Order: sequence, then structure tokens, then C-alpha cells
Amino acid sequence: MEKENKISKTGTGTGTGTGTGTKTERQEIGQHRVIITKEANQELETILEKIKDGNIMVEITKSDIANYVFMNLQKVLTDVDVKTLRNIYFDERKVLQGLLKQSTDGVDLPSEIKKMVREYYGLNERDKKRSSKSSSEAVLDS
Repeated sequence: MEKENKISKTGTGTGTGTGTGTKTERQEIGQHRVIITKEANQELETILEKIKDGNIMVEITKSDIANYVFMNLQKVLTDVDVKTLRNIYFDERKVLQGLLKQSTDGVDLPSEIKKMVREYYGLNERDKKRSSKSSSEAVLDS
């Protein structure tokens, strides 16, 4: 219970202020910033009002609620949620950059990627083989 009180008392406002101290100073005392959308802020406000519900004895902020949610998220986060988040924030460019970096380090590109790139540019493996054969025949014929 002591830990819960410590967690719930870390919030010092609505999360919209600039705070005090530098980023490093805030991190040293255990405070970090998270940027949320307008819709997420509205949800926090709805939850805040539901918790307070006219009860003047409850002193709680949106930061307190966010801390509680983050501390308990692991308990309710499913593999489906993880996969959904990965799909939403999947970055094809980062994948391609990683593949290119690996290829410069001596790792060959996967054959599927090679095929896809060739097809994207209207080329295929048969044309590559036919082209090299045709050009060697042309040289021999001359």
C-alpha cells in the first residue's frame, strides 16, 4: 500500500504545465514527460471526474491517473494489443534501412526483397538471364 501512495502522489498537476528544473533534474527525481493527444486528455478528464464524483475528500490529478494506468498496464496488455501496436507503428523505411545496413556489412539481401525490387522496376529474373545470354551471343556473333 505504501508503494501505491508513493506512486499516486508523484503527480504534481494536470500534466499541461512546463514543470520545474531541467529534463535531467526531473529524471533524477523520477519525473518524466509523456505527450498525449487531445482525445487522450479528454479521457483522463472524464476518468478524473468519475473518481472525484463530488467527493471533496479525494485529491487526485490526471498525472496520478496516468501513473496508475502505466503502472498497471502490463497486467491487462495482451499479445493482441502488442501486435496491434506494432502494426500501427510499423515503419517500412526503418526495415529497409536495416536491411541495407546489413547488406553493406556483408549480409546478402533476402531473395524476396531482391525479387520485389526488381518487380517494382518492371524487371524480372528471367529478363536478367536472357539479357546476359543475348549480349554474350551478340559479342560472339560479331
